[in-house]
Amino acid sequence: MTHSIPAYLGFGLGLRIPHYAHILETRPAVDWFEIISENFMDTDGRPKRNLAKIRAHYPIVMHGVAMSIGTADPLNSEYMRKLKALKNAVNPAWISDHLCWTGIAHKTSHDLLPVPYTEEALRHITQRIKNVQDFLECSIALENPSTYLEFKSSKMPEAEFIARMAKDSGCHLLLDVNNVYVTCYNHRLDAKAYIDALPLNHVAQIHLSGHSHMGTHIIDTHDDHVVDEVWALYKYVMHKAARPINTMVEWDDNIPEFSTVFAELEKAKAAAKDAQHYAPLPDLATPHAAYRANIVTTLADAQTHMQHAILNGGDDEPAAWIKPKENFSPAEQLDVYINGYRYRLYNVTAEDYPVLKHALGNDAFGDMLMDCINAIPATHFNIARYSVHVPEFLARHATATPLALEIAQLESAIAQLLDAKETTPLLPQHISHLTPEALMETALKPRAALQLFAFQYPVNSYYNAVRDKHLPNLPEKLESFLVAYRHDDEVWRLPLDENEYHLLKNIFSGMMIADALEKTQSQLGLSDEALPSRLSAWFARWMQNGLFAAPTAPKTARAVARKRRANG
Repeated sequence: MTHSIPAYLGFGLGLRIPHYAHILETRPAVDWFEIISENFMDTDGRPKRNLAKIRAHYPIVMHGVAMSIGTADPLNSEYMRKLKALKNAVNPAWISDHLCWTGIAHKTSHDLLPVPYTEEALRHITQRIKNVQDFLECSIALENPSTYLEFKSSKMPEAEFIARMAKDSGCHLLLDVNNVYVTCYNHRLDAKAYIDALPLNHVAQIHLSGHSHMGTHIIDTHDDHVVDEVWALYKYVMHKAARPINTMVEWDDNIPEFSTVFAELEKAKAAAKDAQHYAPLPDLATPHAAYRANIVTTLADAQTHMQHAILNGGDDEPAAWIKPKENFSPAEQLDVYINGYRYRLYNVTAEDYPVLKHALGNDAFGDMLMDCINAIPATHFNIARYSVHVPEFLARHATATPLALEIAQLESAIAQLLDAKETTPLLPQHISHLTPEALMETALKPRAALQLFAFQYPVNSYYNAVRDKHLPNLPEKLESFLVAYRHDDEVWRLPLDENEYHLLKNIFSGMMIADALEKTQSQLGLSDEALPSRLSAWFARWMQNGLFAAPTAPKTARAVARKRRANG
């Protein structure tokens, strides 16, 4: 299968949350935006609505970080189904991911891990690319990685591997010029020779970004301006390609004002126009022996070994399988991945638990979360899903208190409700045809993105005080009841009284309203005199807040048959 290079769109930017409002209000002169696929393929919340608004004005490109094209595991079928569904919904100009693997044996590092450059790996990845392109019914582009170690089992240079991969599979390339510089610096390679070895006719897109220079090595952090050496390499690529190539700027951490990122994009336009003046190119190379594998190992064994070292925090003999570097030992090379895995999970997960952090204190919270990361490996392709592990781990951790556990349960629910499947709320017109008697004989379902809580402590009041920066003391025990739910892409928290909570709980269990009332009365001893007025007030509040789901239309025999055919 041959694939033509996607159309030239011009100069784009990575679509990032801090810039949404500015983009929608001002519609800046950006030719296209690139999204991180995983941020939109595993949510039914606000991200999809925001993306729809931006898609109305700009072409969109999908860029993934979790396809794991190089893993020895089978392709993740859930991931691929969701990726294709997003592709069909977004209709992107093209789709890309990385030449890497992210995990093996159903675990994930949430990192772009290096592949050993062997004939076995090349055959495996080439076939995988063909399978993915057939499944998605479109071509994909794969990005050259930024790497911090080389396997001793590698038999060819990275650029040669990428060139052969592109030619054998027919895929496109996403040439990350910053990654070329990072990799060549870390491994003391000739950056010009690296670019010269690539089939630039396969390049559909270019990435430019900043990095963090650590002295002995560079880490691809996407958190700063593009450096002069990368601009020089970009000019050389554009000069050598002798054609316009879709170019974008990535800025993913320490994200500045939109104007700063846009100014970086203007630099890219100027550099592309001045491509013939590319000199001088960075001189990074030191003498290298010919690529000749020092050891022979299978792709699966190499990945199992590396993942084990990352999850366990080290390896007894990293020099046995990692090529040594001057002033950058095999253990130090491996530490980049070991530390990156932990801090990446820590930073993302900690964002979901600010109130728990206040209750435990910074040090105790930090120790607990790092212990959690060391004890429970990540398994879901969406890094945001890791936070669901915190309540269960905290329950058996030394820092656990009854209050802390309840706070963790609430904050975990809030984080997950933001992305949970949405349902239409029950409106008055849905039940206007019912008589009071018929309503009593009706069973009402809760919205899908909703959760009820019964706490021993005033968790919601404490939550509000911490979020309002009142720095409260830890509260005394006092029962409280709450419903948390998503409406209009916001998670709301509605305090309930005890009777109200139990009645809602009974209704949500599937009981008809009359049966739920009867059970609640027997549980709590509500008087017949007080019940009608209270029920009327509660029901009005529940409807106003959209706690119930609208009835769904019954499926016809034809619709059921269609679904069966679609599922094979």
